[in-house]
Amino acid sequence: MNSVHLIGRLATDVEVKEVSGGSKVSNFILAVDRNAEEADFFRIKAWNSQAEAAGEHLGKGRRIAVEGSLRQDVYEKDGEERKAVSVVARRLEYL
Repeated sequence: MNSVHLIGRLATDVEVKEVSGGSKVSNFILAVDRNAEEADFFRIKAWNSQAEAAGEHLGKGRRIAVEGSLRQDVYEKDGEERKAVSVVARRLEYL
């Protein structure tokens, strides 16, 4: 089972892009408090209508809940293969 539930605040503004085939994707970083002094930061991706809604209604500092799944992306940078884990949102709830 691949399921993630997070509650936190946006550490960045939402960036919405149109990708091949006309789909839209939004990207942002979610800060989730670990304790009073530490936080973990997660890359969040939302697609299509959720991506558009996130771009219109969310901004840095906004508190939200995210339900989704983990995904490992592989890409190349400076001739080196790199990997990054992100959360692909199934549901965003504005708090």
